[in-house]
Amino acid sequence: MTSSRQGLGTFFHALLGFVEGRALLPEVRAKVSPETQALIDHPPRALGFLDSKPIDEVEEALGTLVPTEVLTECGLACARPLGWSLLQPVLRLAIQFLGQSPEPIFGNLDMFFSLVIKGINFSFERKGKGGTVLARFAGEAPPAAAFQVLRGTLLFVFEATSTKGSIGEPELVESTPAGTTVRYPVRWD
Repeated sequence: MTSSRQGLGTFFHALLGFVEGRALLPEVRAKVSPETQALIDHPPRALGFLDSKPIDEVEEALGTLVPTEVLTECGLACARPLGWSLLQPVLRLAIQFLGQSPEPIFGNLDMFFSLVIKGINFSFERKGKGGTVLARFAGEAPPAAAFQVLRGTLLFVFEATSTKGSIGEPELVESTPAGTTVRYPVRWD
């Protein structure tokens, strides 16, 4: 059965690389389902989509072993291989035509993320030098660790635009069987 959310295999590879780099793969592997253990042992194709369940399980297991800041670092580390390879041509065009500011990137997160995930929709409301990103996760609520990982992924926008900025702590807005909405305050210099 296909879940409401899916991620690109490249993201799963980067996630496992981060966990392995922290020497936590054995502990994380022990905390996930046998199906996810099999994917850890034999990762999926890099450019194929996989259901979010194994991604959620790995993030949740990692979240039981590390502080919140490390989950945020994980998100940024996972965003880099996607942003500097697969998304780089699209990012370059956006920056060339719309300027170096993070605003057009935040305003078009759906376009960028749709290349690497399915089932998370974004909106951005600007306010001064910042604003609010709303992320809507389709289907069953992801683990809280996923919100921190996404926070780190959003930090990549500042790296890509050579801008200093911050993403605030995620705030749960709504969680229903149809989906979960999370708010992220955003600021830049």
